[in-house]
Amino acid sequence: MTLLDLFDAALADRAAAVAYGDISYRELHAGAARVARKLREAGLDEGERISLYTENRIGFVYAYLAALRLGAIVIPTNVLYRAGELEFILGNAQARFALVSEQTKPNVAGLREPPKLIDAGDVERWAIDASIEPLAEFPRRSPGDTAVIIYTSGTTGRPKGAMLTHDNLATICSQLIASWRWRSHDVLLIALPLFHLHGLAAALNTTLAVGGRIVVHERFDAKLILAALRGGEITMFFGVPTMYVRLLEQADAAAIPQLRLYVSGSAALSAETHVAFEQRFGAQILERYGATEFGFPLSNRYGGPRVPGAVGVPVPGAAVRIVDPASSATLADGEIGELLVRGPNVFKGYWGNPEATAAAFFVDDAGLQWYRSGDLAQYDAENDVYRIVGRIKELIITGGFNVYPREVEDELERYPGVRAAAVVGAPDPARGELPVAFVEVDAGFDTEACQATLRERLASFKIPKEIHVIDVLPRNAMGKIEKPRLRELIRG
Repeated sequence: MTLLDLFDAALADRAAAVAYGDISYRELHAGAARVARKLREAGLDEGERISLYTENRIGFVYAYLAALRLGAIVIPTNVLYRAGELEFILGNAQARFALVSEQTKPNVAGLREPPKLIDAGDVERWAIDASIEPLAEFPRRSPGDTAVIIYTSGTTGRPKGAMLTHDNLATICSQLIASWRWRSHDVLLIALPLFHLHGLAAALNTTLAVGGRIVVHERFDAKLILAALRGGEITMFFGVPTMYVRLLEQADAAAIPQLRLYVSGSAALSAETHVAFEQRFGAQILERYGATEFGFPLSNRYGGPRVPGAVGVPVPGAAVRIVDPASSATLADGEIGELLVRGPNVFKGYWGNPEATAAAFFVDDAGLQWYRSGDLAQYDAENDVYRIVGRIKELIITGGFNVYPREVEDELERYPGVRAAAVVGAPDPARGELPVAFVEVDAGFDTEACQATLRERLASFKIPKEIHVIDVLPRNAMGKIEKPRLRELIRG
């Protein structure tokens, strides 16, 4: 099965139904076919890579569908990325095309070797231009063909491009449809970025596969989201924990509607937020667990219980196990170890990086291949749920985005006067964690000027909340910086 097979089935059954905003399935797919013709004329061929580097808008969706039809490989690209990140990602993927907006175009146009730019506004005009004949014939896709490459920092080295196949994405859709009892009459509201797997695979793809309707906001604004939720049409809302914290803050004077389903993911939802939401509004948030490399293999049960602080049970077709990180021996219930994931939802590997791909998998005695998540988990037998209790390495997750400390440290150490730097995560009730930096510097170091430079080089969520000047960074006998001691300083 391919993702396009699911989209075609929904189109056949729901042609006149509204798909995105107020656009019908017939209009959406016909518009994408017009865009496909223009992209082919521009030179986008089967197997080519195209970066979709734009904020949430209908042009992103048209270009996404058109590229998939053409057999191209889509690279959803974080709009907060700047020159340093874009140069690596677009160069690594050898992306010859990039969809841009007025907001993002300057960041790509200024690269040393910029790709061919496609304006999102032009895409939106092409989609509704009746003089453009929709492309009618497309290359046939196979389930194992790569559909998207999503770059994920992980915990070591440069960002890695996770290759998700048509079968991976179709499986993720099927798993969520079954687990969350998704139906064609559902209307989903999101303000999640479409370049993120949560917004792209869980929200957009699954809506278009089931024949439902998606209402997309460009960004999260608690007041606007509350107004939309109270409009009476919305049946589901997907968000990250920070969004639920903000909704709780904004909804003091009026109740949040009891939708059919509220889902939280991309970072750990605190038990306190889960309980507060239910107590104040009578709605239980359904928390799930996922990652770019394997979709969403664990979810709290739709029919309950939804256990605060837990991520539920395996979705249909997915399997997990908890092992000792060193020996890969399976652990007993209640013991904490690394979570391994297996199933057709698991990606095919990292683009152009066979070494990282090989290191990411473990083959058991039965010959079954498991993906090493890098997350520490525990099976709670009493409640029959899994819990994520930490991360093996130093990845910082802030508001659902991954921050790799070494990347920030490299940029800090490029700044004049910084001799050494270390970045760690500081607990934050709204965003989960925030990056905090400790630096050894020469006299005359200007913290504000350093942060201004970082804002030119890195996405905003990677900028350290605080930069602490320290005489000597703590090191062990081997000269390695002891980050646990820095975390102790943060906690006081």
